[in-house]
Amino acid sequence: MKKTVIVLIIVLMSLSAAALKKAPAYLKARRNGAATQLKVCIVNDEGGMVSNATIKVFMGMNFRSKGYWIEGETDEDGIFLAQGKTCGDEIEILVSKEGFYNSKRKLSFAEMGHEHEVKDGKWLPYGVVETLQLRHIHNPVALCSFGFGSGKDVPSTNVWIGVDMACGDFIKPYGKGERADFEVMVEWDGRPPVDCKHCTAHLRFVGLLSGGYYAANVQESEYPYVYRANANNNFSLRHVKVICRGEERQDKECPLGNGNVLVTRTRCVLDDKGRLKSACYGFIRIFDADASWDGRPTMRLAWVFNDNENDTNLETR
Repeated sequence: MKKTVIVLIIVLMSLSAAALKKAPAYLKARRNGAATQLKVCIVNDEGGMVSNATIKVFMGMNFRSKGYWIEGETDEDGIFLAQGKTCGDEIEILVSKEGFYNSKRKLSFAEMGHEHEVKDGKWLPYGVVETLQLRHIHNPVALCSFGFGSGKDVPSTNVWIGVDMACGDFIKPYGKGERADFEVMVEWDGRPPVDCKHCTAHLRFVGLLSGGYYAANVQESEYPYVYRANANNNFSLRHVKVICRGEERQDKECPLGNGNVLVTRTRCVLDDKGRLKSACYGFIRIFDADASWDGRPTMRLAWVFNDNENDTNLETR
């Protein structure tokens, strides 16, 4: 206990010493605020400028209750100029327009542990350009959308288990599913979370020409996911490996959860020459596993699935 207190005191003293070394202009800006200018540029998903979009910019002043909003609209060039005073720890941009999904972004001139330059009472760079994308609302439809939420117990480890994307469950006898769109397997050393050294999740596609490819999310958008599956793309990804616990470095070929989704093609039907005749499309947005206390690991899986054959639309309501 005494050792812990001593370590804590040393850490606090180190942080205090570091704070004293910071530039006076920065400390004053963090305490009382400094002037800033943001040039907010709004573009649509086709790269065109969006005029008359409603903009709200929150200027943080250490305590949120002391902050304030600047509001307006973009001009004919899709630009809105926000000028004000802020302590730099919290700046938020909200954008909306009829026919588009809302977008937002958070900024900071005073990230934890990083000193930012202030000159003549202004945060630098003064007049920084922030470009946000407003995405059109095209054709949102009600699709099969499932997730195992905070986690679903995996019935058995080191065994491939089929998952029915339309049903939203493991296939029989592990669940109510009838047809496997892909299979999952969890390798686990059997130890509870506090002692677990190894837990790895695998996903593999079943059936000829089934597979996937990664598509980047638009993080700032209210609808961040892919609009449509690209039926002409190469669905060459057949196996996904996620290292959830262990000394082995996470496989970088699996960027799920890092701003991407895995677009899927399953239920493929081939003609007599082996060419693709029909298929169903979807995307997986969450896939991982972890140790649990009840003797079985827990898996998180979430996806969107269009069960209409050859319909590539993935935009959900």
